[in-house]
Amino acid sequence: MKSRITYDKEAKLAYLYTLPSSVKYKIVSTIELEVNEYLELDIDEEGRIVGIEFFGPVTSKLSKIAGRRKIYKENGEGFSFRLTEKDIKSKFSFKGIDFCFADNDYQEFVGFDVVEIKKYNEESLKFITE
Repeated sequence: MKSRITYDKEAKLAYLYTLPSSVKYKIVSTIELEVNEYLELDIDEEGRIVGIEFFGPVTSKLSKIAGRRKIYKENGEGFSFRLTEKDIKSKFSFKGIDFCFADNDYQEFVGFDVVEIKKYNEESLKFITE
């Protein structure tokens, strides 16, 4: 199984794959998350977020967990990725994923929750769940 989180030291960029490597997809667009300029989302032809590229301050935190193959925890309602354990003060929903932040300005990224389980295929997500 391939790493779900990568880090490029030279470019100081991190990338998180939201799906396991066994899932085939074709990226059709890349867009900036509306509320946070440091997160760019790769969207596939089925309208799923298949990857997130991180810039700026959050990349140093992601660099410490680069190489991780299992990124999710089941939370009873779906699957969650958490970078920190800080309290969530705001969420921004997009394409079946709730992006979580520790501030009301959507700048301090905490993690995300996959809320549209069918869209992201629950069985596939279990392969990359701790």
